Amino acid sequence: MMNSMRNLMMACVMMMASICVAMARQETNGEGRRKRPNMEQFTRAQANRIARQLDLDNATAKRFVEAFCNCRREIAATRIPHPTKRPEDMTDAEVERGIKARFQQSRRILYIREKYFKIYSKFLTPKQIQKVYDFEMSDFQHFQKRVFKNGGKELPKPF
Repeated sequence: MMNSMRNLMMACVMMMASICVAMARQETNGEGRRKRPNMEQFTRAQANRIARQLDLDNATAKRFVEAFCNCRREIAATRIPHPTKRPEDMTDAEVERGIKARFQQSRRILYIREKYFKIYSKFLTPKQIQKVYDFEMSDFQHFQKRVFKNGGKELPKPF
């Protein structure tokens, strides 16, 4: 009886040691922290979480995840680079071009959101679509707080 107990304890210790070694060898970045997911992985995880919160069946969840990721990818493609100069150092023409570029970007994003609303409408109810938008907004606000708190170093890089 004591021998089997001792063997069981030894097996537990060996398993714990191997788990600790495996965790220590996980992929890390240069500072020794675990590597953050890229934007594609982050978006897919967010879509899966939203699908679970909406309690979608497997087929609908799969359609939703693909549509959600495609929507985010299209929106990411509309991003315009930040100006290299501060507004105080820009000419009036440069400032005006920047403002017009942001208007154009807003129109493209609105078009994409309307397009995906129509796609979502094929397999989600309007209340479910509203919940998706609510989840997106709460996630955005959550990460905005984290970025502001940590000096802009928190979100994963875009695709």
